[in-house]
Amino acid sequence: MRKILLVIMIVSGFLFAQNEAYDALKVLEPYIGKWEIKESSYGFFEGLPENTEIINSVEYKWITDRLAILETWEARTLDGKQRINVGSILYTLDPATNSIKTKHFGYDGNVYWAGKGWIENKKNSLALHVEELTINGTHTTYTNELRIININTFQSQFIDINQSGKSIKNHPKRNFKRVK
Repeated sequence: MRKILLVIMIVSGFLFAQNEAYDALKVLEPYIGKWEIKESSYGFFEGLPENTEIINSVEYKWITDRLAILETWEARTLDGKQRINVGSILYTLDPATNSIKTKHFGYDGNVYWAGKGWIENKKNSLALHVEELTINGTHTTYTNELRIININTFQSQFIDINQSGKSIKNHPKRNFKRVK
């Protein structure tokens, strides 16, 4: 009888921990799916061209039994022949702070970068606070404000951009459309 009780307690604790991670990350659930936008590239990230017409494809998906969310993206020229950038962000619940933390990595052009961040849940939006470093030593901090407009559209805007001590003007708002 004690063994059965012990097994029930262990399984219950595991399921409770799974629910904590899911409960914290469900603020990102409306973003789950595939999204696209046709836009001009912005050159403030090292390695990105300026004013090149691109298709930016983004996907958010649950991984590891809904314990984390993986965001991946790839931007290509309109003809699909040239990759402009590619990257990923892993969103997880940090048990030490009980907040959503992020790990980032990718390529802008041929420049590798990696970074970290955290999510602030605002009244009508999410603020993804980011710190990144390129392989060449360029340090960039910024906030990506995300907002669900409707079931098929979300808005993203890079604000408070600082690159190696230099302030850069806020990026225009972008509207991504759901494709799946």
